Amino acid sequence: MIDKRLLGTWRSDTRKTMRDIRNRRDIPEETQKRLKRLFGKLRLRYTRKRMHTEFEGHKTCEPYRVVAKNYHSVAIVTPGVCEGDEQIYHIHFEGKYYSIWLGKYREFFKKIE
Repeated sequence: MIDKRLLGTWRSDTRKTMRDIRNRRDIPEETQKRLKRLFGKLRLRYTRKRMHTEFEGHKTCEPYRVVAKNYHSVAIVTPGVCEGDEQIYHIHFEGKYYSIWLGKYREFFKKIE
């Protein structure tokens, strides 16, 4: 299964992510400052079968597969850190952005290519 909405290059969006975090009010200001330094650096490029990542010069490439999708979201599975383990990501589309939950907060990505 393929979801054409994913295909292309996406970049972490600091402004939209931080706006969402500030609106939460349950994340301390000091934590917000640390998080802000991380956002905006991750780039993801999806092809039909592989996900390429780049973060501060470190690049990875791994297979992924779409396991479910609907009008608003897609669920993908990637290999985990340990053999036989898998990671499941639930991606929520919102116009030209998508978001993914990272514990207590969401990180937003904007399509750039």
